Formats: sequence, C-alpha cells, structure tokens
Amino acid sequence: MTPQTLIDTPAAQAGEALAVGIRGVSKTFAGRRKAKRAALEGVDLDIAPGEFLCLLGPSGCGKSTLLNLLAGFDFPDSGEVSVGGERVTGPGPDRGVLFQTPRLFPWLTTWQNVLYGPRARGALTPSVKEEAAELLETVGLSDAKDAYPHELSGGMRHRAAFARVLINRPGVLLMDEPFGALDAITRTNLQRFLLELWQKRPTTIVFVTHDVEEATLLGDRVAVLSGAPGRTKEILKVDLPRPRSYDDTETLEFVTAKRRIREVLEAES
Repeated sequence: MTPQTLIDTPAAQAGEALAVGIRGVSKTFAGRRKAKRAALEGVDLDIAPGEFLCLLGPSGCGKSTLLNLLAGFDFPDSGEVSVGGERVTGPGPDRGVLFQTPRLFPWLTTWQNVLYGPRARGALTPSVKEEAAELLETVGLSDAKDAYPHELSGGMRHRAAFARVLINRPGVLLMDEPFGALDAITRTNLQRFLLELWQKRPTTIVFVTHDVEEATLLGDRVAVLSGAPGRTKEILKVDLPRPRSYDDTETLEFVTAKRRIREVLEAES
C-alpha cells in the first residue's frame, strides 16, 4: 500500500502551513569495519499544526533517528526536514525534546529547573515567573516547587520535565519513548496527564513509542515505519473522538482501531 502522507485535517484542507515537513529523508551510520548501516531511506511525512502524531515500528527502524533529525541533533544524508516552514539546521527553542529519562539538573529545585531556559536566555521576567507558577499548578507540582529531583517520584520528575519544556513555548514537542521505562500504573497516570495537558495547551507532538495501545490512545494519526532501513510504510488515522481518557481503551471502537494498527505492524515484523 502506498503510504498516505497527506493530512486529513481542516488545517491541511485550508492550505495552512505545516508544523513539520519531512521530504525524502535518508540517513546512514558507520558500522563495524567502516561498513555503513542505513537507518532511514526516503521517508516522507507531513504533520499539521496541533496534531498528535505517534511513530511506531520495530526496533531499529529509525524512529529515534528521525526524532533526532527533527530536533536538529543530527542531519540527514539526503532530503529535507523542516519545522514551521524553516529548514532544520540545528537545535532551537521552537522544538522541545523529552526523553525516556527526565533531564533535570539535580542541583536545582523544581522551580529553578522550570525557569532554567528563560534564565539562560536572559528572559526571566515577572510574567515568565507567573507563567511558571501556572505551569507547576497545571502539572500538579505547586507543592513540590522547592523539592530537588531526588526528592520527587518518577512520575513527578516527568511532569517537572514537561513544565521545563513548556515554559519555552515550543511549537513542536518531540517525545522519545518518555514513558517506556515506567511501571504500568505510573505510565497510565502519565498518559492520562499528557492527554489532559495537550487538551489544555494544544501543541504539535511527535511521540515515539513501541506500544500499540499507547499510540492508539494518544495519537491523531499513527505513522508505522518499516524495518531497517526505516521507510514510511503506512499512516493510519485514529478515528476516535476527543477528548479521550483511559476508559476509552475498553470500547469496541478503540479495540478495532488498535487491531488495525497492530495488523500493519505485525505484517511488517
């Protein structure tokens, strides 16, 4: 099947600018004895402003590599990656990145971690501090503003990392399996938290995951990549109403959507 890269959203139909454009992107890495390993080959993908897109595929298909290219941490061998209509030439404040392990400075409190970006840019204004306080309330950490990372639970550290990224108001949020190493209960709670946060503060999100149920619950669309080298195998629209909650995972509509995605993934595997 030819991959569907067009976006069936009002924004795309109206011809509005894309949040992310990926055109013919290929990437190789040097392997053992100087042999090259192809990670991505000819990937095409369009993402609309405010869309929640999940990247799914077998291990080694280049999901994290693609996210690194979007973040500007690396560059494609061929093709082009653009964010907000501008070609990506390196990291920038227009993109926020969240990893599997929250990147908090252990010597700073929650409040200081959240304000680190504005302080580093010389933009620590009263209005920014007010926004930081509102963000801590949104992520449920107002009472932990003076706590250090080692005093927070795993879920709390993830929520603090969210606040630290969101204070910079990125146009695109890049998430590389952020809940992959968590226990089932904490993972479910953070999925619920992310759904509620995205509903309150709509942001374009590219979310890498290995979990079909997680991709179905969170995504507007799910891009399934083929095995190495990664190619855009198929892009599936998740026709489930918003807002969503974890209760939706028990509905027939959800089970049907999850089965459809799993079939595409298993056919590739």
